[in-house]
Amino acid sequence: MAATATAMLRQQNGTSYATAFPQVGGVASNLDIFNIVDEGGNVLLNVNYLGVVNNPASGSTGSNTRVGQFQTRLASGTTAALFADAFSNPSLLDILQVVSPNGGSVVKYIDYLGVAH
Repeated sequence: MAATATAMLRQQNGTSYATAFPQVGGVASNLDIFNIVDEGGNVLLNVNYLGVVNNPASGSTGSNTRVGQFQTRLASGTTAALFADAFSNPSLLDILQVVSPNGGSVVKYIDYLGVAH
């Protein structure tokens, strides 16, 4: 699947997730890029600082994220189901993209199904 022309949440300049979302203060602050939480605020899925999608959440940094937390009405589900419920996305845009600072091409992205590329 090829990247879309734009992203729902953000296009961020960088060459990797780590350079697009730099961490401050070393390993202890490797914040998740974003999370999907249930209605009670429990983290169901997290995208960690390396762009790895974890369902169920693994090693989540909770409400401390680089982009934010997004709510689903579901209590659990596949990655695709959680993404579909958390993001109203009728155009099936990528959720997040890392864009090369030298030319604007997409180098990394998380698609509407929650798959990291």
